Amino acid sequence: MRKIKIGYWPLSQDLVSPGDRRRLVFWAQARGHHIVTDLTQKVDVIVASEKSDFNSVHFANPKTPVIFDLIDGYLSPLNSRDDLARGIAKSLSGQISGGIKPFSDHVKDFCLAADAVICSSIEQEKMISQYNLNTHVILDSHDELPFIDAESSKFANTRDLQILWEGQPATIRGVRQISSILSQLSKNSGLRLNFVTDEKYFQFLGNYFERNTIALLKKDLKGVFKNVSLTPWTLGNLVKSARESSMAIIPIDLNVPIQRMKPENRLLIMWRLGLPCLTSSSPAYVRVTKNAGVNGVCSDPEAWHSGFVHLLNNPRSAYAEIERGQNYLRAHHTKAILLEKWDKAIDSVIR
Repeated sequence: MRKIKIGYWPLSQDLVSPGDRRRLVFWAQARGHHIVTDLTQKVDVIVASEKSDFNSVHFANPKTPVIFDLIDGYLSPLNSRDDLARGIAKSLSGQISGGIKPFSDHVKDFCLAADAVICSSIEQEKMISQYNLNTHVILDSHDELPFIDAESSKFANTRDLQILWEGQPATIRGVRQISSILSQLSKNSGLRLNFVTDEKYFQFLGNYFERNTIALLKKDLKGVFKNVSLTPWTLGNLVKSARESSMAIIPIDLNVPIQRMKPENRLLIMWRLGLPCLTSSSPAYVRVTKNAGVNGVCSDPEAWHSGFVHLLNNPRSAYAEIERGQNYLRAHHTKAILLEKWDKAIDSVIR
């Protein structure tokens, strides 16, 4: 492909948010393409994010193809009231122009209008393909993180255990489901929980109602809060915590559709960092663990408890889980694979 100029409506103005730097920015830099965020410039293609004004005149030029990078499952709102409230809020805040309607309707209409849609999982693709047949599944790049080989020795110390949770505060409340299990486990060991995340977050639309993450954890993990630490998210802090941890957890509130539809990125990151991981039974995690031959999915409290006991007391099994997970990464989630998928998606609209 020739070098192209890409107009981009980003998630963050400095292009450093994970949804920017691990996706379009990763591909453009690797291939030598140029990204501009000034959409008044002449470009070869425009890539729109979930924070775009879907009714902007910048998307109306029939000579400039538009690709919608739809990372999250906004086609499955929590309920009609929440969906309409999000649409109203985005209109009143000026993020979306035009008439007021449920946010999922904005997303559907933009999927229909776009020349292509990129999403993060097979499960999302099934929904999006109802509105756009030129849909491509592309996970995030994790090349910014080291590939840490599993060390059997790190799972042998059962007296001083650290469990890692990593991610954005928006997904952190899933830990409530296993609060009592963590409390029970902490009574019989030196169990510690390290949350690598943002210290503060906005509760609504990423701009409104600022909250302290540690206060949320104190509320949700009363019985084990004395064993909880919060580490501000940086690449270095994440890697350091992973090296100090025995395992990772990704509990999800499956009653929230946008959480249920999350892709497998976080699980792949934990495997990359050399950690066995227990997850909720979301469609993506069920699919990937099955394909990798890993037994990390927990569908009920009993499964969570037995999963903890098994991994924390069987170093050989924990080590084997990592080997299988990392073999899956080597076969299905490489830089070359991701770049080729981006090549195909972009080429589908400009060839």
